[in-house]
Amino acid sequence: MRGWIGQAFASPWARWLWTLLVLIGALWVFGRSDWQVSLSQLTPAALAGALALTLVQVLVSAWRWQLTARRLGLPLDYRAAVREYYRATWINQVLPGGVLGDANRALRHGSAHGDHAQAAHAVMIERFSGQLVLILTALLAWRWMPIGQLGLSPSAASLPGAVQAAIVGVGLALLLGLGWLARRSLRAHSLSFWRSLKAGLLVPDMLAWQLAGSTLVLASYVGVFVILAQALGLSMPTTEVVPCALILLLAMTLPVTVAGWGVREGVAGVLWLSLGYPAGEGVALGLAYGLVFLVSSLPGLVFMIPQLRPAT
Repeated sequence: MRGWIGQAFASPWARWLWTLLVLIGALWVFGRSDWQVSLSQLTPAALAGALALTLVQVLVSAWRWQLTARRLGLPLDYRAAVREYYRATWINQVLPGGVLGDANRALRHGSAHGDHAQAAHAVMIERFSGQLVLILTALLAWRWMPIGQLGLSPSAASLPGAVQAAIVGVGLALLLGLGWLARRSLRAHSLSFWRSLKAGLLVPDMLAWQLAGSTLVLASYVGVFVILAQALGLSMPTTEVVPCALILLLAMTLPVTVAGWGVREGVAGVLWLSLGYPAGEGVALGLAYGLVFLVSSLPGLVFMIPQLRPAT
């Protein structure tokens, strides 16, 4: 029975069905009137601004990948990096797991240069630097930003502490996942992963560049939330949207549904309701964010139509 369930959820169609059920459940729980009204206020100008920020995110992420790969001794053309990052983004948007696109770009890059191990290490390291900055920023935001100081509902009195505990929990899960990958890599490739990690992240100059690039990428993600929140006319002030956006980004890293659909909206509804704001506004923001990133990933589909050569 357990094996049958595992095989069923290994199917992309089953995972998409599960994702749809989770999303419908979130929309049903928090009602439909508020989020429908909020979504109707989106303007083409706001969507264009949000999509422009997603372009910044891809361009900087591709640079971060190129920087890491070159430090590990693998050449990577910047245009190819951008193209492959778009392909990976599209795959991550439509297939379960959230990392299959990254595995694909590592495989293609490794095939182009006959070094799959180093190509995989480059992708792992640059993705990890992004997660590290997200976790640290979320902790700082919930520690020092004035979240929920005005209009905080009685039921949310202990919410900031609970959220910080959740951030630590997700961070530990991500670090344990990296540790598990590192153990597998160490078994298969001796100390090559540790050498790659030191060269690509832990030396001072690379750490500075990685953190700077990852901070800019994170700022573009949060900026999309801010633009959409203002366009939707949310009652939550921007000073509170920012830390909430960081929580939503953390929730989306958990491979529960495809591209975070349903989980993002459910967590947004809980956050907004607990902080004394209409839950439907948070759900609307989650939906708008998901739609923007789905549209922004479409160049990846275009790049997948022709049989393009591997990343060089």
